[in-house]
Amino acid sequence: MKRNRTVLIVLVLLAILAAWLWFNRSGSTIKGELRDFAVQDTGRVDKIFLADKDGRQVTLVREAPGRWMVNNRFMARQDAINSLLYTIKAVEVRSPVGRNLYNNTMKLMAAKSVKIEIYAGDENLKTYYVGHPTMDNLGTFMYLESSSVPFITHIPGFNGFLSTRYFASEAEWRDKSIFRLDPKRIVAVEILEYARPARSLRLTRETDSSYVVTKLSDNQVVNPTDINKIRKFLTAFQETFFERLDNDIKASVKDSVFKAGAFAEIRVKMDNGGEKQLVCYRKPVSGGSRLQIDFDGKDLPFDYDRFYARMSGDTSLLVCQYFHFDRIFKDPRNFMPGKDLVPAQQRFE
Repeated sequence: MKRNRTVLIVLVLLAILAAWLWFNRSGSTIKGELRDFAVQDTGRVDKIFLADKDGRQVTLVREAPGRWMVNNRFMARQDAINSLLYTIKAVEVRSPVGRNLYNNTMKLMAAKSVKIEIYAGDENLKTYYVGHPTMDNLGTFMYLESSSVPFITHIPGFNGFLSTRYFASEAEWRDKSIFRLDPKRIVAVEILEYARPARSLRLTRETDSSYVVTKLSDNQVVNPTDINKIRKFLTAFQETFFERLDNDIKASVKDSVFKAGAFAEIRVKMDNGGEKQLVCYRKPVSGGSRLQIDFDGKDLPFDYDRFYARMSGDTSLLVCQYFHFDRIFKDPRNFMPGKDLVPAQQRFE
């Protein structure tokens, strides 16, 4: 019995010694700073660079509290920024990668991983690589630059892997807002409906509580107008979104879309002289269209649920929903008191 106890003590001591040697072995020392992935004070972080093995890369820059830019071109999705900053702060090491998994892990990370560089001003706070999830999907392989050993990381209390929070696609980082404007600062709106000229209008602010609505087809002023309807119309520009980017459209289809010409154009002027412009194009019917034919069994001339659009200064082709833009495409008579004369549902009449 005494001998068994002695053997057990020796085995425990050997296990402790082996663990100590693993973390302090000469030639590949795992120092504390080379296993610490977290940045505790994310309030200092003002720039994040991400790059993947497919050649995609993004630079996220904090312009103001709650406002980040993607590649100095677009506003970033705040939900994705919040998720990444939380992960950067909360990530912890679960365990080092065992020697039996080392070679395979490094090969996989060399083939598919995302590099992240985290900055505060010109100071590089962290640089590491984010790899694939573990077999149980509860850990994520990560590798600190200049370290000799990859680690399995996690966020305590979170059951899942972290690699989906690190991505280098500009399109995925891009905020989906088209118009995010303060209605009180809008001084003029022009809606040009080339397919239905009678619905084209100009709304101009005269004072904080006085607006003029003009029918552009005959240059006649709409009178009287309902100020509550006008304010509701302007509120639509506070949060107007596109559904997605169409990056997979064939060149031939894209050419035909632009050749057909725009069916509408939206122009918004602000009190600081700034202007936003959205040009809208019909989207051809495709396999993903909800409606393919009309009530007579004839092919529809275009998608009745979605259209394409481009912002001024941006070559991206946006997919938008007519339903969402019903708040903007208004018949001028709808600004008069009483019930709307032309329901928004009559989009193509």
